[in-house]
Amino acid sequence: MKNVLVTGGAGFVGSHLVETLVKKGINVTVIDDFSNGNKENLNSCLEKIKLINFDVSNSDWSLLNEITPDTIFHLATHPRSFSLSDPKRNLEVNVLGTLNVLEFAKKNNSKFIYTSNSGICGEPKFFPVTEEHPEDCKTPYDANKLIGEHYAKIYHEIYGIYITIFRLAAVYGERQKVNESLGWRPLVATLVQKIISDETPSIQWDGNQTRDLIYVKDVVNGLIKGAESNEHAGMMFLLSTNKETSVNQVFDMICKLTKKEITPKYEEKNLGDLRRMILSYDKAKLAFDYTPEFSLKDGVLRYIEWLKKTK
Repeated sequence: MKNVLVTGGAGFVGSHLVETLVKKGINVTVIDDFSNGNKENLNSCLEKIKLINFDVSNSDWSLLNEITPDTIFHLATHPRSFSLSDPKRNLEVNVLGTLNVLEFAKKNNSKFIYTSNSGICGEPKFFPVTEEHPEDCKTPYDANKLIGEHYAKIYHEIYGIYITIFRLAAVYGERQKVNESLGWRPLVATLVQKIISDETPSIQWDGNQTRDLIYVKDVVNGLIKGAESNEHAGMMFLLSTNKETSVNQVFDMICKLTKKEITPKYEEKNLGDLRRMILSYDKAKLAFDYTPEFSLKDGVLRYIEWLKKTK
């Protein structure tokens, strides 16, 4: 990798990825429409990158004619939590947007790294979930991400574009923020924000639903390992921890780490919510020597310390 394009690069995961790429001496261009991203996320490397305000669902890509990336990380997305209330916009960003990025990759013969969603599997039929698990989309977001995967594979098979797909577990870490305007309420960020402010957090369902929670720097490590490889074109991998943690356990951990005594309020289950989720990263480990390095406690503590500094 010498010249890289990151879509959604001002977002939570994208900004961590951009930071790491810049540290490696790679020339990085970021496009983001700032609907869920923030220029401040890139403060540490802003002078070393090219940043363009651009919506991937835009039909006119002439603004990017001078950019010739050898690798594209496609992270721009419209959130899962908002896809039921605005399925049309979700389709525009996650399907049309992905198709536009693939066309751009074809034009430049770029390697294409696509971040997808483990929720495509729906309610797991077996544990841990592997790449062979059947698909059972529960929201428009899941369906649109799956369509994006199919488009990526088609472009690989027909046009020879080198693509790798990564389905991510539940990512958390510094810079992740609640975005009420997009219905974006990630678990760790939402609970920490409420608890350190001495507010009563709401837990949907009974809190015994589980998630495979992966720290953002472990995700970035996996994405880069995938991009650096030339041996697994057209394949899909799970990036996860192979551990499940209930929402109640996460809540209790945050209370202990912040030394707060708060009782949550339990509400109705979110539409499309899953009861259990635990994902195997064995395939990524075999292919890329990928192993997550951060424990949940370490990652949550890092997030708490970061949020306290930003408040």
